[in-house]
Amino acid sequence: MKHLFLFCMLIPLALCALKVDVSVNKYTLSTSDQLELTLKVTDSNRLNVSEPQPPQISLLTFRNMTSSSASSVVLNGAKLISEFSETYKYIYFPAKTGSTIVPSMKVDVNNRTYSTRPIELTIVKGITKKPQQSQPSVPGFNPFSFDEPDYWSEPSAINDNTKLIALPETQYVYRGFPAIVSYYLYTDTMVRSFNLEEEKDFTGYGKSTYEQPSMLNYENVQINGKSYKRALVKRLAIMPNQDGKLQAPQLSGVARLYNFGYINKSLVSSGGNLVVRPLPKDNVPAGFAGAVGNFSISHSVSKQEIRLGEALTVTLKISGKGNFNQFNAPQFATGKGFQISSPMVIDNLNAGIEGTRSYYYTLIPQDKGDFKLPELKFVWFSQDKGSYQTYQIPQLDIKVSGGHVLSYLNRLWEPRQQRYMFPKLIRSDYPVYKPMVKQLWYWALVILIMLAAAAISVFALEKKLKGTNPDLYAQNKADKVLQHYMKHALSAAQNLSNEFYPLAEKALVDYLAAKYKLPKHLSTPEKLNALMGENIPDELLSELQGFLDTCISARYMPEADRAINLQEDLQRARKLIKAFVSLHPKKSKRGMKA
Repeated sequence: MKHLFLFCMLIPLALCALKVDVSVNKYTLSTSDQLELTLKVTDSNRLNVSEPQPPQISLLTFRNMTSSSASSVVLNGAKLISEFSETYKYIYFPAKTGSTIVPSMKVDVNNRTYSTRPIELTIVKGITKKPQQSQPSVPGFNPFSFDEPDYWSEPSAINDNTKLIALPETQYVYRGFPAIVSYYLYTDTMVRSFNLEEEKDFTGYGKSTYEQPSMLNYENVQINGKSYKRALVKRLAIMPNQDGKLQAPQLSGVARLYNFGYINKSLVSSGGNLVVRPLPKDNVPAGFAGAVGNFSISHSVSKQEIRLGEALTVTLKISGKGNFNQFNAPQFATGKGFQISSPMVIDNLNAGIEGTRSYYYTLIPQDKGDFKLPELKFVWFSQDKGSYQTYQIPQLDIKVSGGHVLSYLNRLWEPRQQRYMFPKLIRSDYPVYKPMVKQLWYWALVILIMLAAAAISVFALEKKLKGTNPDLYAQNKADKVLQHYMKHALSAAQNLSNEFYPLAEKALVDYLAAKYKLPKHLSTPEKLNALMGENIPDELLSELQGFLDTCISARYMPEADRAINLQEDLQRARKLIKAFVSLHPKKSKRGMKA
């Protein structure tokens, strides 16, 4: 009797213990059938299941996988028992006849590993049918945004040819010239995502990131007559500092493929070889400071007639692609009659190798008279021409006339120069002077005044608008409410969160309540009924009702389906918002008569 009592007490626990079971729809199937392998995990507590990989079954070909989750509460006597389940269904097509075994599957549940039982199958000959590709979960949903929807139904899409290639596969550069290596993901299979895991470096170069897209943008290409989609993964700038054959960094990562199911494939890049040539040692021009690249040079001179005490500005602009960070600024030759400052450098470069660099030189005349502009030249080695090039600023005639007091005082406003009336007075004759614009408290006060003025202006405009145009004021307030809620809904959609639907529903309803001044105590159906009296097209009301019904039904939708539909429903929400914002909250004639 005692044992019977204990057995009865343990029945609920036995019913709710964690179970991992596997089953098939048929133990004997023909070559024209399909095998449905179902894995179900149940427990009385919430489950943390790592998505199991589809088992490899000889004589069968894997085609697709679906998953779902469910929860329920069972009344056992006076006790409520919860049950949570995760179900994975794998679809296979028979390829040959014979006997085979579904191997035991390893399933990680709540940080523990469980094994399923093997299942014996028999495959017999049946009516031959060409396997058809299963349709996507969401018709029309395409993660690539391809322009060719029939591309994936081609037979070539069944054979996975996904690879990572560094282009150019081999390129020839001179030492010091930055080589661009582009890493492309080639595929003829739908790729949901690519996770870059490692970037292996080799010797003989420095590198910097030239470009790294935030998403995979595909284009159509042909390789040996075969169609592929390719997307740029990363683009590196390689600065070789060693001669000979070098290997560009090798990228590796994991692509998540969809080919009638999800498969993770590890990829390692190939290609990206560099053949580095040494710079010629013969006939190296004087003044060469290591600049290597394809450059175009220009210059400008601010004026050719100045007064004593004024400054002359010479600008040297270097544009193109090269090792900008590996050479110094060209220097003026020692010239008579000018005091020459160190140049100010302004860069507009991408990854430090491509763009424009401008040098600004300040020349101050030391005496009046006619002078020649001192010599300034820039020497570089051209990658395209394979030879040294020289650009020299012409020695222009500069006329310096006698100065006046104001021309000397102009130098007081040059903060980077010594403040003295050259050459009449020495520095010690001037008091120490620090302009207010150079003091921190001055700018803090200016910023405080500007912020206060902006706040007062906004407050005054809103107050004026509230009195002169209450409807427009209410419209602006409603738009702010909409932006507040849709910001969280948009974030939830981007993260594939199931919180998108309640957030989007609340945002729309609250926005419409504020826009059309509906009482807050009304329920959602009552608010929709009240909108019937507004000047709203019937088609728009119908679309609104359909979207809200979708939001309600999404609460009971399987999580996997809900996540896939997010992008389409987000576009529906945006379309509704745009339509309602364009309407004015004006009573229709139908509403006025009522």
